[in-house]
Amino acid sequence: MDNVDDQRLVRRGKGAQADRRLSRRLFLYGTSAALLGARAQPSVLAAPATVASNGMSFAAVVRRRAMVRAYKADPVPERMIRQLLQYAVRAPSAGNLQPWEFIVVRSAEHRDRLAKAAFGQTWVASAPVIIATCADIQRSGQRYGTRGTFYSLVDTAFASLLILLGAVEQGLGACFVGAYDQEEVTKILALPEHVRPVGLITVGYPAESPRKPGTPKIPLDKLVHYERW
Repeated sequence: MDNVDDQRLVRRGKGAQADRRLSRRLFLYGTSAALLGARAQPSVLAAPATVASNGMSFAAVVRRRAMVRAYKADPVPERMIRQLLQYAVRAPSAGNLQPWEFIVVRSAEHRDRLAKAAFGQTWVASAPVIIATCADIQRSGQRYGTRGTFYSLVDTAFASLLILLGAVEQGLGACFVGAYDQEEVTKILALPEHVRPVGLITVGYPAESPRKPGTPKIPLDKLVHYERW
């Protein structure tokens, strides 16, 4: 019995030491938190990260996303374009086949030609960068047949949206241009037969505040259905 009691006392002593160490850690943490604010909180206690690198929450990024059609002449650093493309390839895709392809256009000549192919939307050429998002319909078609064409276009549209949202997060303006002569864009970009253009996304530092749409957003209650139409 004496040995058992001794073991219990040892365990109790170790537990007390652990409690003191924990209390000391909590005290130090509390002091740090008071001095440094919420940033001192341990990650296990912090709320899930929802703030973008520039301090905007995801909700703010979505709310501020708008089509920008006027740009400053300042060049956009390659690292920023690279970041937009890194966001784009995080999009979901059917069978994870990732059918998207991207062509980054910077030359004034090609931007002018794309503006003309976009049915004369001359402002397109004012953007220092145009990212052409394209769908490799063959990549999806090899697995899904004719349905793969639809999947590849949807998947590339997902990737395009991430570029638009990423532009807001990067402090850039962007606009998705879907009105263009497909054959002419295909020729300008030298696309192979199995690759189809989806969007011409103009990117640059905005020279305007986005215009408020002429029509208000349709109330959510009129758009959401449950179980069936």
